Amino acid sequence: MYQYVLKGGQIADGTGNPLYAGDVCIQDGKIAAIVPSFHGECDHVLDVTGKTIAPGFIDIHTHSDTVPLTPGLNPESKLYQGITLEITGNCGISHLPVPPDRREAQSQYYNTLLPASMPYVELVDESVSDYAEHVAQNPPAANYGVLIGHGTLRGAVMGFDMRDPTPQEQKEMEELLARNLDEGAFGMSLGLIYPPSSFAKLEELVGLAKVLADRDCILAVHMRNESDRVFEAVEEMLEVARLSGVHLEISHLKLMGRAQWGRTDELLQRLDRARREGIKVTCDQYPYNASSTGLSALAPGWAHDGGVSKLTERCKAPSQQLLHDIQAEMDRRGGPAAVLLVGTNGRLPECQGKTLEEISAMWNVTPAQAAASCLAQCESAVSCIYFTMDFEDVCNIMKDMNIAVGSDGVGHSYEQAAKFCHHPRSFGTFPRFLQTVRERNLMPLEKAVYKMTGLPASILGLKDRGVIKEGLCADLTVFDWNRVADRSTYTKSAVKPAGIEYVFVAGQLSLDQGEQTSARAGRVLRHGL
Repeated sequence: MYQYVLKGGQIADGTGNPLYAGDVCIQDGKIAAIVPSFHGECDHVLDVTGKTIAPGFIDIHTHSDTVPLTPGLNPESKLYQGITLEITGNCGISHLPVPPDRREAQSQYYNTLLPASMPYVELVDESVSDYAEHVAQNPPAANYGVLIGHGTLRGAVMGFDMRDPTPQEQKEMEELLARNLDEGAFGMSLGLIYPPSSFAKLEELVGLAKVLADRDCILAVHMRNESDRVFEAVEEMLEVARLSGVHLEISHLKLMGRAQWGRTDELLQRLDRARREGIKVTCDQYPYNASSTGLSALAPGWAHDGGVSKLTERCKAPSQQLLHDIQAEMDRRGGPAAVLLVGTNGRLPECQGKTLEEISAMWNVTPAQAAASCLAQCESAVSCIYFTMDFEDVCNIMKDMNIAVGSDGVGHSYEQAAKFCHHPRSFGTFPRFLQTVRERNLMPLEKAVYKMTGLPASILGLKDRGVIKEGLCADLTVFDWNRVADRSTYTKSAVKPAGIEYVFVAGQLSLDQGEQTSARAGRVLRHGL
């Protein structure tokens, strides 16, 4: 007798192999059996005729680190997409490790880079074990896994100064990274446009990458450039992988700025050559032509020397060099009309929903001066959406079978999120991916499912998730291929997607006919454990 049977559906098992008909039986948190047609006793038979049964979707690139630690926050926006596992700590920014004597500076650094809707969080976790214990006190609806952010790691050992580590500091970073990997972190992330991660040179990166390679963990990277010097940035990271032997995971692969549009074949071919040379390299991508990060990304690296407070101070009385460098980065991202402010932490409500072009006209200043003033008045905590990509390039990258789906988003409750403006990727990435594949006929359904399940599981080294197989964990998502769609927009993002019918986490029904249940079966998953 089983607890649940999913009956009448077509199975996309996460391997990329062709769909097949079958009934999936669930017992004690596991996939107990897969049979052609179930006839027997069962507590709950769910008729999923005409629907697709897939492994639970794995969001390999997120920033939901402190979401399960935030009292009263129910991150519906991920579960409603069919996501059963989020990998946090990306782009060099994680909420751990934070030694007690660095908590104030680390908390300021982390919170400045969060979406404006997220409450300020005091960081306390010194290790992955601490995090797992804290999450277990109030279990979430889905699972979380951790990357160690290089910016956080650097800040924990040597602060936020723009300099190279001493040999002793390099050793301390490598040892601190190793301890957290041994406690179950899946790897380390780089944020090479975000200080202090951006201050690192090749030798520092290779040393840390060797620690990862020794433990078969990944190095995820927000590259140093994704626009006019993107190919140079790729070469830098391939060299790190070549010298260290690490598995390189390039985050949110894209071509930003009109000058780069149409070069995706060249970019993908370069990565293919690297694989033929023996370099382990995969990527992730979100299915939108707009990115999202802080307004502080327009400021040059030198302006971040000393941390958030120093950047804010420099923006209050900006030098001509600072304004010049802000304008140059703005131009690389498409100009002031392509930069939309969506969060100012309540300090500049009149600017939310306006572009830098509109704000500069409203204040009668240059766009660079407008950007500096916004940073100064908001203590450098401003969330933006950057319309910088060509959708044909997005679709071309999407077709590559070495590129997983990752939202680069944060888990939100719909009620809370409706009060703010967000990038829709936090609400619709996975339905949007399936919708785009269907509408543009980019690949067979089973291949699309593989990019959301089996591929990221393989990248992360997960053995018990990502595919539908007897004996594995029953993290499952059932969706309507003909109806699944993203309904979130840039101006109204907190909208539930269509077509995600059921979600199971560890065999517990967490989404039932498109509505969340009271099940809380999630936990912190650990690499190798």
